[in-house]
Amino acid sequence: MKIVQVIDQLNSGGAERVCINLVNLLYRNKISVKLIVLNSDGVLFDLVDKGIEVIKLNKNKNKNYARKELRKHIQHDDIIHVHMRTNYKFVRKALLFSTTKKPIILHDHYGKIMITQKIPKFYRSILKPHFYIGCTQLLTQWAINKVKMNPNNVFFVNNFVLKQDSVSNNNNKTGLVLVGSLKRVKNHKLAIDIAKALNKKLSIYCSTLKGEKNYYQELIDYLNEINYLDNVRFVTGCTNVQAELKKYELAMLTSTSEGDPLALIEYLAQGIPFLTSNVGEAVNLIKEYFPFLVQEEFNIDSWITNYHKAIKISPNEIEKIYTTHFSDNLYFEKYLGIYKKILKYK
Repeated sequence: MKIVQVIDQLNSGGAERVCINLVNLLYRNKISVKLIVLNSDGVLFDLVDKGIEVIKLNKNKNKNYARKELRKHIQHDDIIHVHMRTNYKFVRKALLFSTTKKPIILHDHYGKIMITQKIPKFYRSILKPHFYIGCTQLLTQWAINKVKMNPNNVFFVNNFVLKQDSVSNNNNKTGLVLVGSLKRVKNHKLAIDIAKALNKKLSIYCSTLKGEKNYYQELIDYLNEINYLDNVRFVTGCTNVQAELKKYELAMLTSTSEGDPLALIEYLAQGIPFLTSNVGEAVNLIKEYFPFLVQEEFNIDSWITNYHKAIKISPNEIEKIYTTHFSDNLYFEKYLGIYKKILKYK
């Protein structure tokens, strides 16, 4: 079994991290795997395990040449596993007049499915996915009900992380932490309001300060307005947030919409208490253990009340959720089962 994973770049992002996690997971379990990156951008290349073949196509410089190189590099692979819709479209176009019959998987990480269920052009005809993996149940329902895919070719696999060692494991935990790119949908102002109400310092981990237009400045203006700027810091350039989490007493995810946020699973892996809005797939499992960790509303009072409950949960109780539902072995078996099923169709 030879698998090729395809993604556009390796800058910080949920889809990029899932792709790297999957490539490393397959490699560590002796599956032949390589990674094709359509552009050479990214700060996460160092997270790919040594020994994995990484091919950079520089699509932005010459699309036609990149398509030609893609066709060359997938000749001996059994399955083409493509992350995100734009990359899937590029791969399908590159192979449109090719004689190859290799199965192509669209691994959909679309984060705004709660907001819009628009169907991309030609998804019901010449670009209809062969096979589809959705990171949320809402995405897989969209593929079946809207794109009209065969349910046997649609798979649900929520996101996962590979557990990392922590740089801090002591009891001197201070302040709150939020992991999330600078997008309005991440709802940073609520996290700031919670920190202020609790009189806690807040660290916001984001890949860059260049988020949505003017958003960072809006947050700075808001912090000045409420006189809390000195208590909030923005941390950029950290490619291994997991290692930092145990420094903090509580983590948050305040988003109004998500696909399936990796941050939550990183919180679980590191055993850090957290509060989250009701987004993504992991929350459904979390509710079975500690329902008060999942906030149904954005009313700050309920978040404050549940903060006092959350910090009483032991790290072992939180890590147990990760071990039971999100461990490496579980996800290796999930993906291996999908690949074996797909190859039976060949």
